[in-house]
Amino acid sequence: MPWMRFYFKIRERVQLKKKTWGLAMTSVILTSLVLSGCGAGSTGTGASAAPSSGSGTAVPGKKTTIEFWAAAITPEREAFWKSVTTDFMAKNPDITINYLGVPGDLSAYNQKVNVALSAGQAPDLINNFTSDLVGRGVLEPLDDYIAKWSGKDKITPGAIASIKAADPKGGKIYGLPYGVQPWIMWYRPDWLKEANLPEPRTWDQFLDDAKKLTDKSKGKFGYGIRGGAGSANTLEMLMYSYSGITNYFTKDGKATINDPLHVEFLDKYLGGYNVYTPEDDLGKGWTELAASFQSGKVGMIFHNLGSASAHEKAFTNDLSKFSAAAFPKSVKGYNVHPGVTPTSMLMLKSSKNKDAVWKFMTYFVENHNGAYGKLYGEIPPNTAAMKEDWIQKIPYMKTGADLMASTETKFTDNPVYLPNYSNIQLNMEPMIQKVMAKKINAIELLDEWAKQLETAKADFDAANKGK
Repeated sequence: MPWMRFYFKIRERVQLKKKTWGLAMTSVILTSLVLSGCGAGSTGTGASAAPSSGSGTAVPGKKTTIEFWAAAITPEREAFWKSVTTDFMAKNPDITINYLGVPGDLSAYNQKVNVALSAGQAPDLINNFTSDLVGRGVLEPLDDYIAKWSGKDKITPGAIASIKAADPKGGKIYGLPYGVQPWIMWYRPDWLKEANLPEPRTWDQFLDDAKKLTDKSKGKFGYGIRGGAGSANTLEMLMYSYSGITNYFTKDGKATINDPLHVEFLDKYLGGYNVYTPEDDLGKGWTELAASFQSGKVGMIFHNLGSASAHEKAFTNDLSKFSAAAFPKSVKGYNVHPGVTPTSMLMLKSSKNKDAVWKFMTYFVENHNGAYGKLYGEIPPNTAAMKEDWIQKIPYMKTGADLMASTETKFTDNPVYLPNYSNIQLNMEPMIQKVMAKKINAIELLDEWAKQLETAKADFDAANKGK
């Protein structure tokens, strides 16, 4: 809308002037700004925060100002974050938050953050994690803060482990997690009921159900394969959920992706292409795969909870037609979930007001995490927020929450820290299609996959030797 574009342009100009000349400005659109350079706020809510270099000391009678930039903002999200910051400031009058919501996709947000970092004008707090931020040393480790925080035991171990995986050398915690999109299996409970089949708890059950649900004469198939864009990312998750392996590399740097159990899985799963899956799965990205599920063409697919709203709309919220379950259990008897990086609050190392930043971070997690999850369609990795009605009373949300909170769920250590990890996945996508088309076999695909991962790991280790 025109007024929204005007709104953001005006606010960004004001923010720029504040950064450049240090002027205090007010506007009917913006939250009041105060002169930067004030003393840092007090320690976090409910616990003392460990002092860190540059954290500053609170000065009686003076306000502390912190800047927070939020990513991928829509009008609804803008209203949410404004209410959060307003609520915090009402309860903490010694701290002012200059909030900036950045509309558009994450690439636009990341570019804005990188420009600010390069210019030495970064905000105090951001909320989109990219693995390069750790390697560049621009984030403040939160280990000491978290250790003294009274709410630390409410954050699920899996969320913390996923954050630590981004720093394989130091194992530091560079973000406070507050949202995660669990990966799950979406299935048609009405199809299973009609065929008198169980919800698949194991991969053998999954493949058996797929075979019995398939009726090509009616255009019905047991499952759908993402054979186009994003295929490698999904296939990685499924392979490790089958094998039960949680480490991508052995101690001597050998990749586990070409483990014999993964070969076995691909022979079964990709071997079902054009047998228990539609022929056009070869080129399907997520949009096309979701359409197959929602139109009644396939009975089971794999994705995350982020697609829940689309399924609700397609099935007019009829829960007898769509439901969610954890990935089938591994051959070792337990559930394995990909170590996806949670949405997190990230404190910049350049911040001069770290204690005040930490106070806001924990206040948000302790008081608004549930509302965030409901708006964004994410599971808060906070056991207290997981008990809220909107999670417990919606079956698929409860499935995701239970999976994340369970002490029996194991998480993989996806090497998101490798600079070209995503590029390797892109390299594998044409080869996955060749396996589906039976032009190469699973061993050829996985050996090449392992080779590229091992090279990337060796390069990363060499570049970070001694750090």
